[in-house]
Amino acid sequence: MTFTASKAMIAVVALGVTLGGCATRESVENAQASANAADRRAGNAAGRADEAYGVSSEAITLGRDAKSAALVAEQKADQANADLASAKERITTLENRMGPPKKGRRVSRSDNNS
Repeated sequence: MTFTASKAMIAVVALGVTLGGCATRESVENAQASANAADRRAGNAAGRADEAYGVSSEAITLGRDAKSAALVAEQKADQANADLASAKERITTLENRMGPPKKGRRVSRSDNNS
């Protein structure tokens, strides 16, 4: 059994009342039972706090992993944009080398029949 502040306070009050002659054995036992119950609740609260700490640690780890993945995705997107700009530049260069598009002579149906 651990010794907590609430338990100590109840023990001091119980001892003071007992020494003053105003407390019965039953009131001391009730005070001890209350202290024990408070100690159990404190233990339960500590257990839940430990669980919450574990969950928050997992969340932090997941957040860091997500951040890393986002940074990698951003780098890939930047590279894709750079590659696209380079490809557009090459297409423009090739189009300029070829010159303007040649217009083909259209043959009308009347030209075919003659």
